[in-house]
Amino acid sequence: MFKKIAVILWCVLICGCTYLQKKTTSDEIHQYFSKSLVPEFSETTDYSKVDLGNTESFRVAMLLPLSGKHEPIGQSMKNAATMAIGDLNNNSLVVQFYDTKGTDSGARIAVENAIDADADLILGPLLSEEVSAISKRAKSKDIPVISFSTSPAILQEGIYTLGLLTEDQLNRIVKYAQSQGRTRLATVLPDNQSGENMFRMLFKATRRAGINLVKVGFYAPDSMEFTDLVTAMKGSHIDFDALLIPESGNRLKAISSMFSYYDVSYPEVLFMGTSVWANSSLSKETELYGAVYPSMSLTNQKHFTTKYNELFAEKPSALSIYAYDAITLASALSRKGKRNMEEEIQSPYGYVGMSGLFRIFEDGYNERGLDILKVTEEGEKIVESAPQQFYGLKPNNQQISLSSGYYDMPIVYGKDAVAVQNILLNMR
Repeated sequence: MFKKIAVILWCVLICGCTYLQKKTTSDEIHQYFSKSLVPEFSETTDYSKVDLGNTESFRVAMLLPLSGKHEPIGQSMKNAATMAIGDLNNNSLVVQFYDTKGTDSGARIAVENAIDADADLILGPLLSEEVSAISKRAKSKDIPVISFSTSPAILQEGIYTLGLLTEDQLNRIVKYAQSQGRTRLATVLPDNQSGENMFRMLFKATRRAGINLVKVGFYAPDSMEFTDLVTAMKGSHIDFDALLIPESGNRLKAISSMFSYYDVSYPEVLFMGTSVWANSSLSKETELYGAVYPSMSLTNQKHFTTKYNELFAEKPSALSIYAYDAITLASALSRKGKRNMEEEIQSPYGYVGMSGLFRIFEDGYNERGLDILKVTEEGEKIVESAPQQFYGLKPNNQQISLSSGYYDMPIVYGKDAVAVQNILLNMR
């Protein structure tokens, strides 16, 4: 009985793709999705073997939290995936959705269902603990996993991520700073594991770009008071020409305002951020005018959001575009056959998704083509577009030494010298 239901549901999906090609108005498309496709395309919930397609079909299992506290994100990602399936119209691609419930145990059940359905590729899960829960089992069956978690702890050969990595963002923004003649970088970071990880990444990124990381200030993660830290970092004169503030919301505003109050401002100092700046309303923050941060293709994101809203009458979650890209990648892999899939996943030329250019490396990390956006009174503007192709090897293949050489070690506020040395000795 389950097999019959599954086949019927798959036919509904294929018919849905055909329907979308015939209809032209957004009202008709939304009406079809809201009343037919989305509610009826249900997840696999037992261990019954699902036999869809034929032996040449490329079977993809997408593991998402379709219930539980992360359900809204999971459902939005599922919507984006179904949108991609309709756009690609690849008859050899068979995609099934599995509910992880946002838990370790749910992920384990989901991966067993995917294995039982002869999945060739697993997309997801979303959370790092879910990925950890399925990794060993998926690898035992030689099924590549392309997850959405950006936790470095879960990445390894055969367990990849499509998420936007902090290290990739720092490489991009530091390289941009160098291209603008900025040679002395300062940063403020939360005094926690995330901040320490970012310190290591930034240390490597500046050395690769040939500029100096001169000052690093650590602050309590829940702090909103930065007077002492800012005055200490400024000292008697400003000796840095770029400042990275990887914060968002009110904390970003508090930090940038305090630096501005002490006359650390653009254009003498280039303020820089990460993609978390996209979560803040920056056009009203005058002290950030001229500041820059990396972002996935702004044009593509706007197109994706508009199309998603037309189909589902709601705003997509911030992670939904990764689900669309995952289906795009799966479709490309399906056309290359099932042999040497790991090699194809790791193509140095990369792939182009809704978010732009990306490529995946052997150790699970990735690199994306990122725009550089500038904050202006009228909103964000692209000042340097994402590259259209990749050049060379993985950026962090270059070995970084702690020896000073041409570079000076940064002055660090909020941590003693031993703690700093221990952080840097743990560089990947």
